Amino acid sequence: MATGGEKQFFGPLTLHQQSKVATIFKTNEPKHCTCILCEEKFVLPEEEHNLLNHLFVSHRLVIADVNKISDFCDYLVYWRLRLKDHGLPYFCTTMLLDSKPDGTPSRNEEYYLLSDIHPEDKELRSSLLQKRLEKLLEIHAFEREDDNYKRECLFCRCQTNTTRASYLNHLFEKHNFYVAKPENLIFVDDLIDFIALKLKNLQCIYCEGVFKDRTILKEHMRKKGHKRINPCNKKYDKYFLVNYLGDKPKTMNQACKKHYHEVQKTKQWANNVCDQDSDVDSDPDWSQWTEENGPLITCLICDHGEKEYQNILDHMEQKHDFSFTKETTGLLFYHKIKVVNFIRRQVYLKQCWSCDTKFDDAKNLEKHLKEKKHWHLPEKTWDQPEYYFPTYEDDLFLCFINDDNDSWWSSDDEEATNNMMSDDISREMALSVLND
Repeated sequence: MATGGEKQFFGPLTLHQQSKVATIFKTNEPKHCTCILCEEKFVLPEEEHNLLNHLFVSHRLVIADVNKISDFCDYLVYWRLRLKDHGLPYFCTTMLLDSKPDGTPSRNEEYYLLSDIHPEDKELRSSLLQKRLEKLLEIHAFEREDDNYKRECLFCRCQTNTTRASYLNHLFEKHNFYVAKPENLIFVDDLIDFIALKLKNLQCIYCEGVFKDRTILKEHMRKKGHKRINPCNKKYDKYFLVNYLGDKPKTMNQACKKHYHEVQKTKQWANNVCDQDSDVDSDPDWSQWTEENGPLITCLICDHGEKEYQNILDHMEQKHDFSFTKETTGLLFYHKIKVVNFIRRQVYLKQCWSCDTKFDDAKNLEKHLKEKKHWHLPEKTWDQPEYYFPTYEDDLFLCFINDDNDSWWSSDDEEATNNMMSDDISREMALSVLND
């Protein structure tokens, strides 16, 4: 048990362990590069975060969507040369904010955003991606055409002396082990090495459980049908060529055409449905529309989930003696959003929000909150702009929050107050990001 002092930061979280995949996979080969505005040197990708922090703090420059730049070092080299001819305002979007990089309040401070809004930056990103894809396709073509691939099978003593595709086909035909279509894979040698390491460590390839010996592992994989890779393991993503393609931009004309066709299809479907019986059982597609397998609303204190919002509120009152409704009575909608995100963050950090005591286990925090009745939420802790952002990206609890006044009609004064609060949110959120 300890008392939390300084603020802790962490990346995007999900309640149901759904992680996002980077748009562009980058090489891990170290490259030395220089800041585009000074002589400070960095080693990428190891010091990428330090470089971005340096650009913001020292030069007030933010580079948008860095994860979508296929070769960040070449990107920096290009802009280092171009910025010798023109200053940042020529290429960047200028933003005026009321805060310095260190968080000190100050009126109309200038910051610069370098993004693909500028045509030159967009063309550069596209050319770097094209260059990267050409290299990958050369590797891909070599792996498909090379007929001198020699390797022993992962499951038997058979030696392959032809192509990598033949090796993968042998795994599927003889051992019912399916990886993927050979034409969709890249870095096949590294992929096979990665799978072989798991087998050497007596680890199931699919469920990734560890077993006592190879015989038990083989029997487990055979009986459970675990002779395939784990689709939830993101380490496999770099072996699939499609993950290097990035986002495919669409022209406005293409987007409009797609939207028009979707609208027409929706109208046609709606007309057909209206002519049919409205009974659920009459339509086999709709008959399977049940909430049994729908998403769950997760408790604010523990990992218990319910399908109904009222049920989760009842659970918190009965199990944890915590009444969310009572603690947030009188608060506006956006304040309740902040409270939920604040509680989620504190529970994730295993830290009491009333006394700041930290615990090494979530159960101990639950016990502490219930025994000490530390349900009071100090306004100075949760009423911060950072809590406009969800702690968990898939937090369904946020979707059911309402104002205490559930009337369809509100007075002009209330409406004006809500509109003024909404207008201030974007500024507060921007300042929060800059301060972090």
